[in-house]
Amino acid sequence: MEFVIDRETALRLVGLYYRGPVKYAKAVLERWPGSNAVTVYIDGEPVGAEVFYAVRLAEMTCVHYYIVVAPKHRRRGIATSLVRYVEGLCGASTYLATSAIDNVAVARLFEKLGYARHAWRELPPSVREVLLKATCGYDDDVLYIKGGKPEEIAAYTGDVEVLWRETCLKPYLGV
Repeated sequence: MEFVIDRETALRLVGLYYRGPVKYAKAVLERWPGSNAVTVYIDGEPVGAEVFYAVRLAEMTCVHYYIVVAPKHRRRGIATSLVRYVEGLCGASTYLATSAIDNVAVARLFEKLGYARHAWRELPPSVREVLLKATCGYDDDVLYIKGGKPEEIAAYTGDVEVLWRETCLKPYLGV
């Protein structure tokens, strides 16, 4: 497995293997300076990718934004390796990811890696608002956190507002 910083290929893979809109991944890579993308290659073939970014909350936080693996390469540890690799690149003290409640593969992945699962609806409204803006997780039901508790990390900073406006709200509105 070879990990390469490769935004273009990562976006292409997200477009191929993610079931939702890619406009948010593209927006974060184009508009947020703390973003990047890693592509995993096996024998020269791109087989997986992750789009991620750093944002300052109560402390520096890294968000696993999009993770995709080609269907014929799933269940081989590629997503696990991607998450671990990105954690090493980010070097943050806290990590976040969001997902639909019925995405069993994502639940297994993040729980295996020590992330705590939190349902959005169970979080206090002020905490939920900050973390939703920080992750653009509006279409998801579940927040995964490693390295902190929601109430401890949900500090509303200028970064959160700019990130949300530029990479979540504007793409949603089509601007």
